[in-house]
Amino acid sequence: MARTKLSELSYGEFQQLLVKSVMDQMDNTVEQSPLVYFPVVHDRVESFLFIHWKEVFENCSDLTVDEWFSSSCYDKFYNDVLVDFKSKNFETDTMHHGSQKEQNTMEPLT
Repeated sequence: MARTKLSELSYGEFQQLLVKSVMDQMDNTVEQSPLVYFPVVHDRVESFLFIHWKEVFENCSDLTVDEWFSSSCYDKFYNDVLVDFKSKNFETDTMHHGSQKEQNTMEPLT
C-alpha cells in the first residue's frame, strides 16, 4: 500500500489507514491493549476526516501513502489527532472521564 496514491483509496480505506496508524502508535504508549480504545480512536479519526477532508486528502491525493506520511497533510493529522493519543495522560484521562460519567448516571438507591 506504500506506493498506492491516495486518489486510489476510498474514504473507508483511508480512514482505516489512519486508525491503524493511531493504534500502532498507541501500542507503545498505553499499558492496556490499544484495542480497548478502538471505538474512541475510530470516532476521533472519523471526526477529523469530516472536518479536514479537503485539507488532508483532496489537496494531497496525488501523493503516495508513504509520501503522505512525510507531508504537511500528515502533520495536520499528527497535531490534531496523534498528539492526544500519544499523550501519557491519555489513558488516565480516558479512564477518569469514564468513571466520572458512570457516577453521574447512577440512580440513587431506594
